[in-house]
Amino acid sequence: MMNSLRYLLILILLTSFSAYSQQNTGTISGTVKTKEGNNLHYVSLLLEGANLGSTTNSLGVFTIDNVPTGTYKLIVSRIGYQTIKQEVTVTAGATSEVNLNLSEKNTRLNEIQVRGKREWVSESLNKIDVPLKYLPITANTVSKQLMVQRGVDDLGEAVKSTPGVRPINRYGGFQTFHIRGFNNFVLLTDGVRDERHNISTSAPSTNLANVERIEVLKGPASVLFGHSALGGVINIVRNQPSPVFTADFSAAYGSFNTRRLQAGAGGPINSKWSYRVDFGLSESDGFRDYGTNTNNFYAAVQYRPRDGEILDIRMGLNKDTYDTDTGLPVLENGSLVPGMNINNRYNDPQDFLNHTRYDFQVRYVKQLSKSTKISNQLSYYWDDIDYFSTEELTFNATQDSLTRSFPFYFNHRTKPLQNQLELTHDFSIGNIEQKLLVGYSISLMDRKTYRGDIFGEGKFTTVAVQNPILNQGYIDHRDTRYQAKLENVHGIYVQDWLNIGNHLKALIGLRYDIFNGTYFDDEVDVSRNVISEGEKTNIPSQALTYRAGLVYEPIEQFSIFSGYSTYFKPSRRITGDGQVFDPETGFQAEIGSRYYLSTYLTMTLSGFYLRKNNIVENLGGGVFRQVGSADSKGVEIEVNASPLDGFTINAGYAYTDISIREFEGDATNPLAGNRIAYAPDHLANFWANYEIPKGLLRGFGISAGLYHTGKNFTAANNTYALPAYTILDGSIFYNFGKGEIRLNINNITDQIYFRDAIYGNQFFPGLTRNYLLTIRYRL
Repeated sequence: MMNSLRYLLILILLTSFSAYSQQNTGTISGTVKTKEGNNLHYVSLLLEGANLGSTTNSLGVFTIDNVPTGTYKLIVSRIGYQTIKQEVTVTAGATSEVNLNLSEKNTRLNEIQVRGKREWVSESLNKIDVPLKYLPITANTVSKQLMVQRGVDDLGEAVKSTPGVRPINRYGGFQTFHIRGFNNFVLLTDGVRDERHNISTSAPSTNLANVERIEVLKGPASVLFGHSALGGVINIVRNQPSPVFTADFSAAYGSFNTRRLQAGAGGPINSKWSYRVDFGLSESDGFRDYGTNTNNFYAAVQYRPRDGEILDIRMGLNKDTYDTDTGLPVLENGSLVPGMNINNRYNDPQDFLNHTRYDFQVRYVKQLSKSTKISNQLSYYWDDIDYFSTEELTFNATQDSLTRSFPFYFNHRTKPLQNQLELTHDFSIGNIEQKLLVGYSISLMDRKTYRGDIFGEGKFTTVAVQNPILNQGYIDHRDTRYQAKLENVHGIYVQDWLNIGNHLKALIGLRYDIFNGTYFDDEVDVSRNVISEGEKTNIPSQALTYRAGLVYEPIEQFSIFSGYSTYFKPSRRITGDGQVFDPETGFQAEIGSRYYLSTYLTMTLSGFYLRKNNIVENLGGGVFRQVGSADSKGVEIEVNASPLDGFTINAGYAYTDISIREFEGDATNPLAGNRIAYAPDHLANFWANYEIPKGLLRGFGISAGLYHTGKNFTAANNTYALPAYTILDGSIFYNFGKGEIRLNINNITDQIYFRDAIYGNQFFPGLTRNYLLTIRYRL
């Protein structure tokens, strides 16, 4: 009740504020189009000297309210287009109509323009100011606009709009991703590595209230980002400070008592400082009583003392809680036992997953000359994951009850300090233009994982399959030890992009990493004081990785690219007799093409082959050998189109053939030829959005989409399989000036499906039909 009153109060205050207007003011409104007459969205408009401004919506329309009377210069700008200044006179109580056309710049830009959607790769992911069309890589973008249309507030749900990415959410709130079949990936936040996924493969992520877009780079990316990126890189790009005041607010309510509240604002502090602040609250009782509560706060300031110099300071905080979920045990054919209700959850009510995180980033950029730039990015985060769950569920002989056979507890505390120093220099040798990048990175990570004893009469209890009584008595844990991982990594890298004439581009890169890890277990008392120190094991390793590729552009609208890149992942495994292993290695070979039809259509097609080598295998009898390997090959296609004003289409498809290879040497691999777990052969996504651009029904619209996941196995033995499924989603909406109201309906056909699993046979059912009603307003 209190939460509902809080949401209502904020909404009333916002409405009252927007209704207030000063006397002797007027309004400026109009449209911005290309020279060809196409609508331009995300155009920035700023009134010189007034600290007032706006941005265009998806139809190219803008409005600036409460402008004091007088004559102004309206500055109109958009990445990839010529900036113009237009004189406009504001009259009290009247609306000044301004309709403008922008011309494209005749220069290379770090953005690809598609009417209805922005597709770009940011410099934090790309590292150099070169458009994607001139790079021999495959990259995809999930825009804020698309996330809003789909009504998603979760990283896993958001990347379903990217072909070839299989999101996984299990145990309640742990997220991981298979990219091109492999779950070796690197997660970045504004270009900074999140080391948690490289150690535990999965970790919680908070809501998306402060996210501007999500970028996905496919294939090995060790040259720029270091170890462990085989399938690819996911980069979360957060909102940036703005020189123009903007503010936005949204409130949502939906199925399972889902409540969301988001608000953000940004703008100038003075002529040199600007800011951005966002917060988001997301609560839900959850399908099957699997509840979530995420709270996310973000603040950033930017200082521009002079042209060519930027200081960027960012801080994020989230405090989230999740009810744990261990799924539903199924029979070997994948079906539920008779009488089991898909809505039941068998976890103990005392289970929990808590996640708290603070992160800080400071980035300084200095343009030393017209052709040379230096940047330094320092970052630190403190991440705490506290987890306790009755994980494994075991049937009794008659299959009418379940034993909670494996209660599990841990507390991860991860504290990495990272720094990236980079120098870029543009130069020419003869007619060959070049962009050279030289960098040095260092990462110092301290991670402690506390573990302990689990006790109480609620341990190893049994619950009925039908009408279960979940609380079976007190259960708790006490700390007895911690596992420490102290790692430092130094990386030196160089990359050169070459423009060889009008039709040919090349990219080459090289990196050398020096990795050193120290690992030990210490015994602790209940207050976490060390009472016995364990033996330390040091694992040093070095690796040389590289990248090379070509782009051939026979005509401006069409290009062909090919590339080869390598990967490594340091080994952290220590056997009982103290044996350690060399890093995993791998590579990708890729060929693809891109097609552009003006601003109406972009299409990317790629084929790839990925290999992962040096996998440590347990051969039985306590014998471990580094003889395993697996390979993945497939094709991906992505299409972004806007055939009509107000009509956008985002679609993708990926086919992946991934399997385990025979062991090297004389050992026999009984799993050879089996598919890697959670790597479906087919993945497809589609989303279409149409907003009526003019007439009496202007602003009304409809969206529709689907998501398809092919059959995939839950373990390397390929015994249990998650059946293929296709989910249909849609929405209806109305845009009214600066506001929008949207109703999303997901799983329209109310299909029963299983999205993930643990322990091979404990399947997680997907959401039944559900809705979300959202009201959004911006200033």
